[in-house]
Amino acid sequence: MTAPKPLPAPYSEPVFVQGELKLIGGLNEKLFRLLAAVEQTGSINQAAKTVGLTYKGAWEMIERANNLSPKLLVATAIGGKQGGGTRLTPAGKAFLSVFTEIQEAHGQFLMQLNQRLASSQDIIFLLKRLIMKASARNQFSGKVTELKLGAVNATVAIGLKGGETIVASITLESVEALAIKQGSDVIALVKAPQVVLVTEFGGYRLSARNQLPGTITRIQAGAVNSEVVIELKGGDTVAATVTNESLETLGLAIGNPATAVFKAGAVILGVAA
Repeated sequence: MTAPKPLPAPYSEPVFVQGELKLIGGLNEKLFRLLAAVEQTGSINQAAKTVGLTYKGAWEMIERANNLSPKLLVATAIGGKQGGGTRLTPAGKAFLSVFTEIQEAHGQFLMQLNQRLASSQDIIFLLKRLIMKASARNQFSGKVTELKLGAVNATVAIGLKGGETIVASITLESVEALAIKQGSDVIALVKAPQVVLVTEFGGYRLSARNQLPGTITRIQAGAVNSEVVIELKGGDTVAATVTNESLETLGLAIGNPATAVFKAGAVILGVAA
């Protein structure tokens, strides 16, 4: 495998202004160093060690980037003729290449800015970074495909890149405050403990609006609870927190099908300022 072009190092001379390059959404240099390491090694485990992340931390970073990206950035294969592994998709390679160019320009900007400050210390520049930080484990990027207004609340349908739909129930005040309308780009947030996993419906139907079928791709076991990650057909992933007892009772295992279920009221919507 041909090694990707290494990411340039930030400006390292004595400086008045320092700044790590971060994109909106909290995507920073560590993510792109991780992507470069994945491309070089073909392994999440090895890539995580290369950039100083835990295996779980690397997976969470990649899953979040995949969910927020319009196209899948990193793809994994379990077994098969190639023996499994992880690789960047064409979109992932293009994303990494663009970031490398941005980082080079960013380094030049910092150098020029500090040279200017060195000659005129009365000049002060404030760099404002628009970064959304949220504790919700599940963050999905999509477009509003349908908006139904009720007397008090509104139902918002968000289409994901794989064709799945997430439904959110929010107040009319929130619709107005966020200026949500059909076609709006939004981020849907869902906490992992609010996701219920179903393996067999047994002839019953559930009242929860969101029922997303997929395949279990990762299980992170803990002392009491475990995190189970389900990959949807379009590449988005949903993380659920379940007890270890439920893990055993449901027979949850990597490669098995499962459906992520959560109520419309559990979905929080965010829009770009």
